Amino acid sequence: MNDGLPSPAPTLERYDGALRFSVAGGRIDGLRQTPPMRLFRPHPEAGEPRSVVVGNVAGGVVGGDRLGVEVAVGAGEDLLATTQAAEKIYRSDGATAAMTVGLSVAGGGTLEWLSAGTILFDGARLDRATTLDVAAGGRLLYCETLVLGRLARGEVFASGALRDRIRLRIDGRLAWADDLGLSGDGFNTLDAAAGFGGARSYSTLLLTAPGAGAAVGTLRPAFEAAAGVRAGLTALGPDLLLVRILAADPAQARLLVASSWMTLRATLLGRPARMPTIWAI
Repeated sequence: MNDGLPSPAPTLERYDGALRFSVAGGRIDGLRQTPPMRLFRPHPEAGEPRSVVVGNVAGGVVGGDRLGVEVAVGAGEDLLATTQAAEKIYRSDGATAAMTVGLSVAGGGTLEWLSAGTILFDGARLDRATTLDVAAGGRLLYCETLVLGRLARGEVFASGALRDRIRLRIDGRLAWADDLGLSGDGFNTLDAAAGFGGARSYSTLLLTAPGAGAAVGTLRPAFEAAAGVRAGLTALGPDLLLVRILAADPAQARLLVASSWMTLRATLLGRPARMPTIWAI
């Protein structure tokens, strides 16, 4: 019955999804997945370790969603984890999406985490926290890319909010911390020479493994020859390497990310110098 009163605003569905699992005893153990998060387990390619693909079957993230991923690699275990596609963070109606990523590697274990990236639509609001815990003798190769806008449509991430935090602990001690925030006047840094300098793609690679710091010299020639990017290599310690890549064109950044990933995994992890098949899809 219509009593003349305005209809209540529709209740918008929001996800509270999580994916948790470990690698122990030569198998995936303790798998827990709540929609929209899903784990896919393709057959590994020849010469590759156990491989998994992390997916968000909702197709993207909206304001108010809460999504989490936790992966634990046990002692002596190996895992290559990629994401199904670049995560799309849609324009928000005012609510903030929250995402957490927790990766841990036990002594003698190796984890490769290769994200296809995160695309922030204009007006998106995202709060993400990433925690990386590597025990003594563990190895981690981590990669994440932020794309600031739907650039193919001429859209730039120029409103909304982003808070992105990464904490790396090695043998229980904080080894590296990074905080990125964009909101309000902070968007001016996207074009500032002392900020992003016009870049709209922002990639971070971290490698903790014996001798990782020495890889600066191995990667430098490719970085010096790369066109259209601003990139830096920093040995944070003998066994810790940080790579940062900024580019106006995400495709140019992607090429250097792939080159760096293949070189690092081949020279320091004993893996084939190639990208996962899903990277080309």
